[in-house]
Amino acid sequence: MTTNTCVHPAVWLGCLSCNNSGHLVGCWFPCDMVEEVTLAEVHGGRQHVYPGCEEVVVLDSDYLPRGVSEISQSQAAAWGEILVDVGVDRWEEFLAWCENCSPSLDVNGVPSAREFEEADQGCWDSFREFVESWADDCGVFCQWSEEAVRYFDWDRYECDCRHDFTIVDASGGGVFVFRDF
Repeated sequence: MTTNTCVHPAVWLGCLSCNNSGHLVGCWFPCDMVEEVTLAEVHGGRQHVYPGCEEVVVLDSDYLPRGVSEISQSQAAAWGEILVDVGVDRWEEFLAWCENCSPSLDVNGVPSAREFEEADQGCWDSFREFVESWADDCGVFCQWSEEAVRYFDWDRYECDCRHDFTIVDASGGGVFVFRDF
């Protein structure tokens, strides 16, 4: 199962000098395009940059994990890099992993795309559907007789599997499944 929800992390970049003088000057930029944003772009053109305007700051963010706040422009760019690695179509799943699985963070406060890829088991209609597919892929019943398979206790097996995985409800229905390490 895949979700159709497509979210794009962005930050609202503003001029620090204008903000400090009571003027809200800035606009939203996607995180994967934020690294090269200039004061002129924040002001809507070079002709609108005033004397004293020197620094661009992140004043708000959208579609970043809960708890991520007060980030710098370089940190926003780091989130943009992880977006490129993970992909916009899997960003919701990545956010669910960040918020529920306690990934390790780099110096910019951004988790590893590789660590996410290792943990990610995909989006499923239910955890039971995942468990049945996973058991089949692992060859759990490879040497079993048909009669033994028929009497297998799926409910108990699913309950036991919950200790090895984190299950998070997906906004479009179904669940995201992440392997715990």
